[in-house]
Amino acid sequence: MTNLQYKNHTFQPNPRRISVSYVQNIAAHLLPAYGTLSQPLGPRCRVVRCEGEVFDTSNADTAAAKLRAIAALCDDSASGMLYLPTGQQFEAVVSRFSYTAQGDGRILSYAVEFTETERKGVQEE
Repeated sequence: MTNLQYKNHTFQPNPRRISVSYVQNIAAHLLPAYGTLSQPLGPRCRVVRCEGEVFDTSNADTAAAKLRAIAALCDDSASGMLYLPTGQQFEAVVSRFSYTAQGDGRILSYAVEFTETERKGVQEE
């Protein structure tokens, strides 16, 4: 399995948890005396949520530097290619970033969320 990569940053190690959400837009129409009929409207943009830790067992400054690299990546509002460990890749933007520092700072937890920038539906003929 390869490592998660966004733009030119490779996550070392991979985040502890990576979840990918696929959502379809569905409209429900109430038809009198018939019931409800659903109509697929197409896919929404994929959302990738990652949770992980950066750490250095001997030096809190090194762990902080690793976290700063991720934070700088998230500060840039421009989209970039997201490469998942499964081999999937798509254009995405960082939609959420947070981190938690506890104890002596040698282990820092982070959460980052990526949202796909464009998702095209299947056109009917």
